[in-house]
Amino acid sequence: MKIKEATTGLYRVPLRNPHADATHGHMNQVELVIVKLFTDVGIEASGYAYTIGRGGAAIKALIDQELIPLLLNEDPRYVESLWEKMWWQLHWVGRGGVATFAISAVDMALWDAIAKAAAQPLGAILGLHRDRVPVYGSGVDLNLTLDELLEEVGRFVERGFTAVKIKVGKNDPEEDLERVDAVRNFLDGARGRGRIALMVDANMRWDVPKAITMGREFEKLGVLWLEEPLIPDDVEGHAKVADALSMAVAAGENLHSKYEFKRYISAGALDIVQPDVVTLGGVTEWLKVAAIAEAWNLPVATHFADEIHVHLLCAIPNAMYLEHHAYRLDDYLINPLILKDGYAIMPDVPGHGVYFDETKLTRVSENVR
Repeated sequence: MKIKEATTGLYRVPLRNPHADATHGHMNQVELVIVKLFTDVGIEASGYAYTIGRGGAAIKALIDQELIPLLLNEDPRYVESLWEKMWWQLHWVGRGGVATFAISAVDMALWDAIAKAAAQPLGAILGLHRDRVPVYGSGVDLNLTLDELLEEVGRFVERGFTAVKIKVGKNDPEEDLERVDAVRNFLDGARGRGRIALMVDANMRWDVPKAITMGREFEKLGVLWLEEPLIPDDVEGHAKVADALSMAVAAGENLHSKYEFKRYISAGALDIVQPDVVTLGGVTEWLKVAAIAEAWNLPVATHFADEIHVHLLCAIPNAMYLEHHAYRLDDYLINPLILKDGYAIMPDVPGHGVYFDETKLTRVSENVR
């Protein structure tokens, strides 16, 4: 099996419900960079990267100009070798950021081709540990009023989710605490079949003293984990926060290689490992991070991209939760992810099963090679 052709497309996707967090500001769209590979045995495979509305053109350019020439006439089943070639091709200009986003989209397509050639779901090719994974509802808008926030959390509960995450990082810390307390009380009174876990995400908002102070207050409110309290560059700071708190510290969506995760984990800076298949470098690198976490007896919970992550979590023993965002790409997917009784069901189709309806997407630029 050889790759005979590859194409890319850059699309803008308006969000049904624009939102904001403590760091990135207002977001009303995401970008999708979609890669398609065509083989000499008739297999069409795809992968994608997403952004929060900027950077997509740079990702597409790297794929078109630097990565596609490496792929032509290569066998996608040599994915480890191809990943290494792509890594070193872009290593000088970036060991993270747009470079790993570009590698991720291609790597995802390579694995899609491998699974389709075997006529098996991606998770089955990787080696199944389960066929479904627990889901948590992820609230992503810091600017919701308290009533709106409780309505959103209520929708998560109605769908059978046993865990919920909300944003924190308000200018007034007392407002954060009031909102977390209100959500905790709401969850405690929501249903009688077990305690619903509550997590909070600060989106890199604080410094070490503030993170420890807020974390100790959240502990009193029964919060399960504090996510991204600091900028991702501060490994030592995360270790200080993790050491000071009895609650778990989670991070990973802004880490871009197994080496970065190794530094975090070996420093004791993480209790919950959160690799994102798109920001990290694809399926190949994601699996290595999950294995590192397993060696340290740490659980893995994912960030966004739940349609592809469900395969990966189903293939590892240390899976914890799949993140299910309040804002969805379902309107643009041909086969949205199936959720049942608080679990995401791995698609039983060849490949990863993530197919965008491109007739509904707005193309930003044409394929350039």
